[in-house]
Amino acid sequence: MSNTDARVLVAHSDHGSALVADGSMVSFNFRKGGDRPLAGDRIELDDDHRLVSIHPRTTVFGRGDHAGRFRPTAANIDQLLIVVAPEPLPSLDLITRYLVMAELHQITPIVVVNKADLGVPQRPPFTDLEALTKLGYTTLAVSAKSDENLAPLQALTAGKVSLLAGQSGVGKSSILNALIPDTEILTGQLSNATGKGKHTTTTTRFYPLPYGGFLVDSPGVWEYGLWAIPTEELAHAFRDFRPFLGQCRFRDCTHDHEPHCAVIKALKDGMIDESRHEAWRRLLREQARYSK
Repeated sequence: MSNTDARVLVAHSDHGSALVADGSMVSFNFRKGGDRPLAGDRIELDDDHRLVSIHPRTTVFGRGDHAGRFRPTAANIDQLLIVVAPEPLPSLDLITRYLVMAELHQITPIVVVNKADLGVPQRPPFTDLEALTKLGYTTLAVSAKSDENLAPLQALTAGKVSLLAGQSGVGKSSILNALIPDTEILTGQLSNATGKGKHTTTTTRFYPLPYGGFLVDSPGVWEYGLWAIPTEELAHAFRDFRPFLGQCRFRDCTHDHEPHCAVIKALKDGMIDESRHEAWRRLLREQARYSK
């Protein structure tokens, strides 16, 4: 008997679908109660297509649950495509929360404004994108339904594992279909392999890109929630705060109101954008609920 290396495309309660070296999809099974593979995991299967082992993960994507615990949903992600659109309008801090997740888990974030043909609203968080660009974040405006400006997105995703994240209705499926013309065929193959219907939208799925790499479709959300994060760790997720951390008078400074805070001084000196500090303060208030 010999084991086979594979990559998980989708995983359910005790079975899933994986891609093997020859490019074919296989169904596989694993025990409930054991280590549950995530979409994107590199695994070993035996001759009967049963899970033998899960290789170490390089990165993990996930979100917080109602109790403030981190819940992983996908593994080995290179890039997080944070998709927003003029309709439906994102919440004020949706992008910030995704950026924090990406920074904490060493995933490269890219902000994608879809439906740009509708016009980009002159209101937050869209007016905050310039500040993000100055911090080194990549932002793109596209219109997936008309294939406008998709070439830069194709170039950025080539050879990478890129996860589409964002609210329901922002056009993640349109981007998926534009970059992968055979999406319907692949979805049907995944559904047949796992015994789940095509229209199941609650599961993260990996799709091979025709020009190399993977595009990952994640379930749409109304709001993306973080988990309980220590204040010092949360501060490090803000790129613009990092040069000033450790320079405050108080070691447990929250960079909110304390005297002699290096972050607040940098804000007053124009070295930190006001919108970023306001986002920080809102996240602090959110985090406070987990300590109650």
